[in-house]
Amino acid sequence: MLRKGEYTIYNGKEYRFIESDSVEAIELISNDKNEMDNGFTYYKKNIYTKIVGVNEVKDLYSINPYAVYKGEVFPASQERKTGKLLLDTTNTELAKRMGFERTDKYMYSKSVKWDEVEIIEERKPYSLD
Repeated sequence: MLRKGEYTIYNGKEYRFIESDSVEAIELISNDKNEMDNGFTYYKKNIYTKIVGVNEVKDLYSINPYAVYKGEVFPASQERKTGKLLLDTTNTELAKRMGFERTDKYMYSKSVKWDEVEIIEERKPYSLD
């Protein structure tokens, strides 16, 4: 599974989060029903949330996944139907050399198996400002 979006550390555990309506708070997101024992509430279908103060978490950061495929780095996403990885590029020459298909006017894509790539994550500090 690829991790993409905003994450934080709360009580020593990593969670995805979204900004809360309150300036000084964020909303943690979990898919673990057992988190209800830790103050999370049921939101809908396998999603549990908890609002916490920004001062209660360690770091806020954004994660973007990339895949190293045949020595080149591409943005990566997971295909919902096949479970494979979808690689994208706007570089026409690179796309032709790597066997990508044109999927839009300037976009080329290719589905690959997980064992064909190395996943790397770009982490950037996230600010609520």
